Amino acid sequence: MMELYIWPSEFGLPSVDPQCLQFMACAKFCAAPITVVPSTSPWKFNGSFPLVAIKREGRSKPDYVADFDSFAEILRTSAQDVILDSELTAAQRSEFDAYSSMMLQSFYPALLYLLWLDRWNYEAVTSPWFSTTLFFPYGLYYLEKHRMKVKAYIDARGRSEKSLLLDAMTTISLLSAKLGDNKYFYGDKPSSLDALIFGYLAPIMKMPLPSDRLQQHLLSFANLVRFVESIISIYLPLTDSQLRLQSVSRDVWFKRRTRAQKAAERLNIKKQTAEPEEAVSQMNFAFSLSRTILSLFFIKFFTPLRDTVLFAFAAVTLSLLFAVHTGLVAFQTSDEETEE
Repeated sequence: MMELYIWPSEFGLPSVDPQCLQFMACAKFCAAPITVVPSTSPWKFNGSFPLVAIKREGRSKPDYVADFDSFAEILRTSAQDVILDSELTAAQRSEFDAYSSMMLQSFYPALLYLLWLDRWNYEAVTSPWFSTTLFFPYGLYYLEKHRMKVKAYIDARGRSEKSLLLDAMTTISLLSAKLGDNKYFYGDKPSSLDALIFGYLAPIMKMPLPSDRLQQHLLSFANLVRFVESIISIYLPLTDSQLRLQSVSRDVWFKRRTRAQKAAERLNIKKQTAEPEEAVSQMNFAFSLSRTILSLFFIKFFTPLRDTVLFAFAAVTLSLLFAVHTGLVAFQTSDEETEE
């Protein structure tokens, strides 16, 4: 017996978490007998989701699986009616590792950045969702801990936001070219590769993100949009209860996105307005600096001549006063008498 613990549903997704979506899709593709358990108590297990608990006969404690490759391998080797990836050729199976590496290196960092480090997305979507889903104060602890973990992950790669988004956009373009007109990446039957890619793309496509440059790029590829929507509608449809709850909160999320986009636009306008003022300030500083340098130049080359003249004048004056005071120099006045 297997139980799959996941983060709850929101934004038209069966789960908000990329890895949870991958596990769910993989299990559904092969109709595995797994009980899906939405949970908001990650501290009970390994601190996060997804997590598969495999209960075996004769064992008091279940075995836990949190790695996608390990979970997919269990489904491939299980004795059930539908075997995952059973119709793939050896060459197609070997491609899984290449695409998995590409998504991990070129797409996943941008996904993490947009959800956890982008100011507007974090304040409008990520932080409010976890804050209201997890009980206080654990929600604050989880948010801060996970955000610092993501920051360390991104910083270790030494990549700028622009570089991350460019790589992710390139990856999306490559995926669209690979999918072509096919329903899934290897024809009409989904595989573990489809589950992997679906989990990465679905959150970017469905979440109401204020910073939506990557989202708009993804939405421009009709075949990838159709791919994501097809998996949700066929394999992971939302329940009536989920649809009802999300219809109530949808307007709230979109209002948050609109407010964040307007705030970002105002900040951008303010920065653009400040740039000319900064340029004028820099010009004034340059003029002041050049004037100071010019003044120093005149002082350096002309002050000695001025000081020499002033010193000579002062020396002559003092010498004359000293001579008068000591009597060395006397001024006499004579009155002319008129002799009669």
